[in-house]
Amino acid sequence: MNALSCAVRLVAPLASCFVFGLAQPAHGDVALNAPGVPVGTESANMVPFRNTLTLPNCYRFIFSGTEARGTTTGAPGSSGTQGNGGLVLFKAFVSATESSTPTTGAVQLTFTDIQTYNVSPLKTLTLTPSAAFVSASTPINVQLVWQGEGNGKKPTGFFNILGEYQKAPPIPTGSLTFPDGQWELRRSKSNPNPAGTALIIRQ
Repeated sequence: MNALSCAVRLVAPLASCFVFGLAQPAHGDVALNAPGVPVGTESANMVPFRNTLTLPNCYRFIFSGTEARGTTTGAPGSSGTQGNGGLVLFKAFVSATESSTPTTGAVQLTFTDIQTYNVSPLKTLTLTPSAAFVSASTPINVQLVWQGEGNGKKPTGFFNILGEYQKAPPIPTGSLTFPDGQWELRRSKSNPNPAGTALIIRQ
């Protein structure tokens, strides 16, 4: 009997791939949005703030930049982070465990003062090249961090992490053709879960 030694990897069905766009700001808060995060679940009601969220067991996350717009009543004072004259910073960080590609990415939006933040149109900063976090052989956990620095009361608007989120890998496509005969397929003892490519060896 002809025999083949074959290593086969089974993968989960493809989940929807999300490309993030604009979201309406929540009333009285800064809405914090990102691919894979349900709209309205993350927000900040004052500056400074730091919100962290983990997307578990992902296949891929593409971090391509950030954008922000909004207003705040500011705070008493005239300079530094204690008043209207200070900088307003929005920082976004993305990291992943078990990723086969870069493990961190960061972007910072800067407004020179609160008055500038209040009158500024949508401000976007693109990460070039994008940071792609991709699973190698096991799912990855993606951590998202939205951070605001300065001193602002009653902020409104939105602060978005831009990119794409893919929960599960695509379904493999293709075909194998064998000549007439009887064949036996089995996993390789040394590598029962190969990373994507099946190696067929005639015995």
